[in-house]
Amino acid sequence: MNSISPGTGITIFCREVKGRIAALRLFSANEELKEFVIPPDAVDGDIYILNPDDSGRLAIESHYGKKHVMNRYIMELDKLHVKISYPPEVAAEVDAIMSVNPADDPSLHDYTHLPFVTIDNEESRDLDQAVYVERHNDDYKIFYAIADACYFVRPGSALFSESLKRGASFYLPSFSVPMLPRELSEDIISLNAGVNRRALLFIMRIDSSGKAGGTEIKRCIIRSRAKLSYSGVQSFYDNPGQGPLYGQEYSGSLILLQQAGLLLAATSAGRGVINFERYELEVRISDDGESLIYRDQPRSNAARWNEQVSLLCNMEGVAIAAQLNGSGNNHAQNVFRIHEPPDDSALARLYEIIRSITAAHSLDPAVWLWKRGSESPGEYLSRLPRSGDKARITGTIERQILLTNQKSFFSNVPGVHHALRADLYGRYSSPMREIVGIFSHKELLEKLLIDPPAPVTQDETIRDAVIESSNRAKETQRKLDRLVDELVLDQLFAPEAGKTSGQTFSGTIMGMKDSKMYVLLDSPRIEIKVYTGDIEQAAGCRLTYKFHELRSADKSDGPAYRAGDKVELKVLHKDDAGKWRLVPADLSA
Repeated sequence: MNSISPGTGITIFCREVKGRIAALRLFSANEELKEFVIPPDAVDGDIYILNPDDSGRLAIESHYGKKHVMNRYIMELDKLHVKISYPPEVAAEVDAIMSVNPADDPSLHDYTHLPFVTIDNEESRDLDQAVYVERHNDDYKIFYAIADACYFVRPGSALFSESLKRGASFYLPSFSVPMLPRELSEDIISLNAGVNRRALLFIMRIDSSGKAGGTEIKRCIIRSRAKLSYSGVQSFYDNPGQGPLYGQEYSGSLILLQQAGLLLAATSAGRGVINFERYELEVRISDDGESLIYRDQPRSNAARWNEQVSLLCNMEGVAIAAQLNGSGNNHAQNVFRIHEPPDDSALARLYEIIRSITAAHSLDPAVWLWKRGSESPGEYLSRLPRSGDKARITGTIERQILLTNQKSFFSNVPGVHHALRADLYGRYSSPMREIVGIFSHKELLEKLLIDPPAPVTQDETIRDAVIESSNRAKETQRKLDRLVDELVLDQLFAPEAGKTSGQTFSGTIMGMKDSKMYVLLDSPRIEIKVYTGDIEQAAGCRLTYKFHELRSADKSDGPAYRAGDKVELKVLHKDDAGKWRLVPADLSA
């Protein structure tokens, strides 16, 4: 199923009230909408999206019954106060923008001769970035065009005010709630193929050692040649000299992007950045709308190389914006993405966890112990086995290293980004999807005197609001991601609940406390909790916890579990709190 666009109108939730069906308006005070004529077949829990017809009367544009995944989406979005429609004043500004050609601007630098392409997920429509790469001797010149959203969305406008309320675009499988209306984010601002578009162009140079320098930033016009996907570009890399991307105007640039990405990744590793093994759970709504179809997909190199360029853009952008000397406006109100390093106590605890896992599995300390004083966590992880019978243990240690990290956040105070080993880091690469990108572009253009600076006190107020909104949006997206995990697990576990025999689910014990084990399922790769009390009840014995080991306290031959072990699980039931209860399969009989 392709991405769903449920309309931008009024959202109605049907609820049975005293024997009748009432139409309650969502994303507001949930007041009853009397002027809507409820369909005679409407039932409790139905959701309708309404828009005015040609006569001005409210007409049904979309309908989602209780079993439809979109029904769950919309109810969760309402709970999180994420609106799927936009106020009339925003629509009026969108109409005004769509009535002119914003790329028809003689002040823009013309780069339409370069064969830019966009590379994103197959279903993506909001295309923020386009890339073209050249090589000059041993150096690479990367042209990275970012959609010029801040030209259209300016402080004081209804569009900026609404974007500030939202903070970001929100994403669910087969559905998104864009920060900017789709007419902008998927059309006039988006770097769509075959049309001229405004862009903020980062011209970045890296030498043979991977060091960046001499970055230029220009407001320009570009013309993307093609909308490419990560999977399509990866296929091109895997099968050189063949396929639909071979022999194109941009084919040479894709090869150079791969080379530059490899160089940037090596430079990143040299700084101590950890290359975590990443899988992406690809999920979409089924054609009938009543289930989710998913698959685990290792992250492709095409996505990695594209990410490396995006990271470089964000580091170069903030480095230029934060400069306090030289020419330009020295009063830019910058927003930094901060990721503080773990403190000594966290690192000491990590060492003890690794030591206990090594001892529990009787592993060779010379191989498996972390040499904390002489190697970084990334260097340590890189020498552990990724395949064979010890791969699960490596994955468990990797997870524990990841958990040592703190959450990142936006701030007006400069600071390091520990995970990237960057002195400063900002967000410039996704301005259609993040209000922080729009504001950061505005401040960067003012810093470079491309746009006139706004009053400092005004910008400080806006900056603080942008930071608050952006941090809130990150938390909202995390909650939506958890919803998707819950829906996938419901679909996976519900058919097996309570069966005395049936499907089991394999996974790796990634860690534990005295009250629970954390298990990463092999497929789908979602972490779940297995509760000690349930294991004790199924095993008929008490368990004792000893630093990432659970063992029977009563039976010498009783159950024993270690972090890094493979485990097969059986579904018991879903409890009243909505948590799935599982136990090791050999205990459930």
